[in-house]
Amino acid sequence: MKKYSKLYNSKVFCMMPWIHTHIWPSGKAFPCCMSDSTVEYGNLNDSSLEEIWNNDKYKQLRKNMINDDETKECSRCYEMEKSNVFTLRKMVNKYYIDHWDRVETTQEDGTVEELNMGYMDIRVSNICNFRCRTCGPELSSAWYEEHVKLYGYTPKDPKMMNIADNKKFWDDLQPLLLTVEEACWAGGEPIITEEHYKILDFWIENKMKDVRLRYTTNFSNLYFKKKSILEYWNSFNDVRIAASLDAMGKRGELIRAGMEWDVIEKNRRQMIKECPDVYFEITPTVSIMNVYHLPDFHKDWIGRGLLEPQNVRMNILTYPTEYRIQIIPPKERKKFIDKYNEHIKWIDDNFGDGDAKRGFESVLDFLQQENYDNLIPDFINRNTPIDELRGESLYQVAPELKFFRDYE
Repeated sequence: MKKYSKLYNSKVFCMMPWIHTHIWPSGKAFPCCMSDSTVEYGNLNDSSLEEIWNNDKYKQLRKNMINDDETKECSRCYEMEKSNVFTLRKMVNKYYIDHWDRVETTQEDGTVEELNMGYMDIRVSNICNFRCRTCGPELSSAWYEEHVKLYGYTPKDPKMMNIADNKKFWDDLQPLLLTVEEACWAGGEPIITEEHYKILDFWIENKMKDVRLRYTTNFSNLYFKKKSILEYWNSFNDVRIAASLDAMGKRGELIRAGMEWDVIEKNRRQMIKECPDVYFEITPTVSIMNVYHLPDFHKDWIGRGLLEPQNVRMNILTYPTEYRIQIIPPKERKKFIDKYNEHIKWIDDNFGDGDAKRGFESVLDFLQQENYDNLIPDFINRNTPIDELRGESLYQVAPELKFFRDYE
């Protein structure tokens, strides 16, 4: 339909600035979870949600979207779409078409009068039991002490952060909870966050079991105090679980420190038994540390009945830049390319075209788009101190990366 042509045809336009404000535990606000996290759109410690909603940055962003002008903070979606990734931008344009009337109310200066939280992605707390190598203290409380040891300074934010401690924000949020259509829960680790359950209870009490729940979780806990997350998932009508699992066994435990792989597999078997109708997928963060291993992981879990063949969604890492798969030197890429081509053929032969095949193809395409091997020294300088501090060896669990030693 011509009315909605921008949603389908634009390579820039995104519904997010009309349906959402992304909040971090520290109070920082962003247009969405994909936007450049170095560019804040406000802070809840200084401004209200309503003030942020129509501040100068937000208004300019909406004007850019309407005029099909690129916005630097949105470059990650632009880059991913070059590799045919179904990005968050494409997702909200597809599923939030019924909010188009809000776009049509946009004033000439970019103002939209009514604050909207149809899509909610608020990282309420940074509490987390993992120290993932590509993360840090802003989104993981467990990272705090190691950050101080590695970098020699104390982060400006405290170890534990919870935006719900800001009573003004919490008071502003509660009426908006009644308008939420879809909630994205991520971390920190949402399943061990008090406010996560408080909000779920609010929706249950208000007979809002149609709110679509979308989780990105490290999948290490199925209980919080006396609450079972499986019981909650069974209480809602549309729940999708994306487990942030990058690799199996020792490699997985190294990438996401704090993980016990046996517990992950136990939790998956329990979920299959108690929540057989809840959608489950793995959402690996594709980095230099796991890119070669992912086909093996995918095939193993399918073979053991822990994963449906198509239920893998690739989160291709772009930052920290030194962990990109594109740091693999061109002369070393053939074995990675061959492995992916072999796995893509295996998927096609056994399961046909679908999300899994396209996901692995997007990783292969992304690898071959750019060459960042000039960042190998940065990767070594980041990885080696973590190995030494934790008494680990990336090259031991990922022997395909031993060629990096030639650059040390």
